[in-house]
Amino acid sequence: MARRETAARRYAEAAFGLGRDDDTLEAWERDLARLEEALSDEGLRALVEHPAVVFADKERVLRRVVGDVAAEPLSLVLLMIRRGRSGAIGRMVEHFRELVRRERGIALAEVRTALPLEEAQRSAVTDRLHELTGSTIQINEVVDESLIGGITVRIGDQLYDASVRNRLERLRARLTAV
Repeated sequence: MARRETAARRYAEAAFGLGRDDDTLEAWERDLARLEEALSDEGLRALVEHPAVVFADKERVLRRVVGDVAAEPLSLVLLMIRRGRSGAIGRMVEHFRELVRRERGIALAEVRTALPLEEAQRSAVTDRLHELTGSTIQINEVVDESLIGGITVRIGDQLYDASVRNRLERLRARLTAV
């Protein structure tokens, strides 16, 4: 798994460098998303990963399925397939998106709550996170009933935990330590 992660990161960094140098990051982002979506089809994924299918057939089918994708993103994905790294394509696209967000000054925040946020709450959370990070915030909202109440936010490797579950666990730890 570590090799797949490292490979995905290297390919993403190469694609990002090319896109930034050519000022084509938006096109790369769009085309990689289209390729990722096509490869999420189980039939196509099985064909691409099958060792008995020759590479030329894999390439022909993928080109036919994705249609008008730019040559560079398609070549990158085909290179990954040829090198037996098709399982890392999804992670590569994810790393690429993260690099693009960083370039644009956007931080991705995974916000977990026990109940779905209302628009006013979402706006307040976004504003507070912007104050904390200085970045524009993009929220990925997840409903997690195990939190009981409150909120947890993960931005990169930072975790802000204001959940009822966490407070109860800390209280229990204090009571059992006495």
